[in-house]
Amino acid sequence: MKANFGDPLTEPQMEACAVMAMRMMLEDFSAEKECPFPEALVRFAESRTYRTLFDYDTRLWAEGPDYLRGVWMREEADA
Repeated sequence: MKANFGDPLTEPQMEACAVMAMRMMLEDFSAEKECPFPEALVRFAESRTYRTLFDYDTRLWAEGPDYLRGVWMREEADA
């Protein structure tokens, strides 16, 4: 028996998932670090993780906000 997970997502659906994960991650980051959301957004948008998130072939968009934050924090630690 083969699992059927339905039709592949469309690009707009993948974008919506990416934006939702990013927003949730940045809201948590902003609250925890007491960093204004717009500042956190700019900081994240300048990262390699941001570019990877919107490269839908990587499927980073399919992960949750905690995983996304971990990827971003590892990138910043390595910088």
